[in-house]
Amino acid sequence: MSGKFNKRFKRLTITLTFLVATSSLAYLLGWSSILMVKEVKIEGSSETSLLIGTLNKQSIAPTVGQRLARVNVRSIERALSELDWLDNAEVSRNWVKSNISIKVSERVAIARALTNQNSIVNFDSSGFLFTPTSINQMKNQAALPLISSANNAQQDLSDVALLLQKIPADLEYLIADLDQISITKAGYILMSSAINNRPVRINWGTVEQIDQKFAVLLALLKLPENKVISQVDLSQPDAPIVK
Repeated sequence: MSGKFNKRFKRLTITLTFLVATSSLAYLLGWSSILMVKEVKIEGSSETSLLIGTLNKQSIAPTVGQRLARVNVRSIERALSELDWLDNAEVSRNWVKSNISIKVSERVAIARALTNQNSIVNFDSSGFLFTPTSINQMKNQAALPLISSANNAQQDLSDVALLLQKIPADLEYLIADLDQISITKAGYILMSSAINNRPVRINWGTVEQIDQKFAVLLALLKLPENKVISQVDLSQPDAPIVK
């Protein structure tokens, strides 16, 4: 009997210890004033008020004095990721330092355009369309290449975005040296850039068969006679014209 009693007593002791430890931890994390937010750090953007304002609208902004365990890190990340002018957002909670760290990166524009509502939109290097919002993004607008559409149509901007998204790594220098893009009434995309440090104008035609057009341009540039060119017409990829 004594042995059975000791075993039961030992189990009860372990269970009670576990419950007390769990309850203490739950109290410490959820209610104690020890683990409270002492600092909210925002890095990667000077638009602190704008970012916090976005979070306040959803009642999820972290604040000094708030209990660390009650900061909804995933909801904050999700809300910031929905801002089109941000490229990335990471939120972390540091139990040791009692802080919340919000790290963001702003999208970097390579070109700008006017929508059919006369509002400015930007393209990043992946072809993503976004509205310039931060001070850094707004101050660089005048220096960005302009994308213009003869039809002033949203579809034209979407077509340019697709071209930029799909452009292969071997032709990415065309984006780096981009001077201008215009879209004709027929939907042809005309790009002014540089090849071998020389100005070049490329008529991509429409975005149909765009992958084939990339392949044709790469093949043409490998030919010795095309080391110095000023114009390339790829509107008909089976019959390209080089000048």
